[in-house]
Amino acid sequence: MKSHQQQQHHHHHQKGATSLFPKWHVINTFSYFFLFACGVAAGVFLNSYLKNVSFDLHLTKFSISPSPSPPTTSATHNNTTAAAAVGGGCENRQEKIVVEVPVPVLPPPPPPAGRVGLSEYLKVAAEAMHDMEEEELLWRASMVAKVKEYPFPRVPKVAFLFLTKGPMLMAPMWELFFKGNQGLYSIYIHSSPSYVASPDESPLFRARRIPSQGKFNMVEAERRLLANALLDVANQRFVLLSEACIPLFNFSTVYDYLINSNQSFLGSIDDPHPMGRGRYNKRMQPELTLADWRKGSQWFEVHRRVAVQMVSDIKYYPILTKHCKPPTVLHG
Repeated sequence: MKSHQQQQHHHHHQKGATSLFPKWHVINTFSYFFLFACGVAAGVFLNSYLKNVSFDLHLTKFSISPSPSPPTTSATHNNTTAAAAVGGGCENRQEKIVVEVPVPVLPPPPPPAGRVGLSEYLKVAAEAMHDMEEEELLWRASMVAKVKEYPFPRVPKVAFLFLTKGPMLMAPMWELFFKGNQGLYSIYIHSSPSYVASPDESPLFRARRIPSQGKFNMVEAERRLLANALLDVANQRFVLLSEACIPLFNFSTVYDYLINSNQSFLGSIDDPHPMGRGRYNKRMQPELTLADWRKGSQWFEVHRRVAVQMVSDIKYYPILTKHCKPPTVLHG
């Protein structure tokens, strides 16, 4: 009896399970089909929408605007309509985004610059005038390169230093002397501080006056002329002249003789008279003794190495300035 009931219960359970599985199978199949249909509809909709959108890129404007829809077949139209219905009634919308980008105005490129070598860097200005103080000028002029050989082609020049009270009286003669020899000479003029150059002054000398402040004695004026001439590394020989001097030989003769000479030309004598030993002061000892005392000519011609020593002296010049009486003053 009990086994019969168990068999009936087991048979009833199998029947219920058999009837349940087909229902779940139908529901799952319908769900898969529905999801597949939605995916196809969404894909067709997106494909149709993207075909109607164009991207235009310009230099100053960025725009996104839908282009006119190309002709479509009825199948495509139906699919688009179906996709719109599935997507909740979405409609194709035309959008346009414009972004203004300013175009910068660039300056024209600079012309290609040539190489500035040492020779160009060391070139002096066309005008001799500057605003350096006495200490600055002497310091700059006393600089000497340890390497003797120049790293660029150098044409040695003769510097003509004119110590004058006023105008260049012999200017026409000097113009003939220098004519045709540009690049082989330099001119520097130190005149009385009270002198004002005439506008009609010769162009050869107009821009060659060096600065002069206050009243300088003759030695200071000579040192300042030498220092200004030493700023040009091409100057090899230095000739001190007055406005009354004239050349006795042509330029080529003077140039060749001085450039090829290894000597400097200075006048120095032991003068026992008041203008010689009479100007010696015992307070100059021990740096300067009477045996060392000499009277020299104010006009000279020296080599560059001697000129550097003359402007670099800080031992004897202060003693002479303080104790040598009476000083020779360059009056206006």
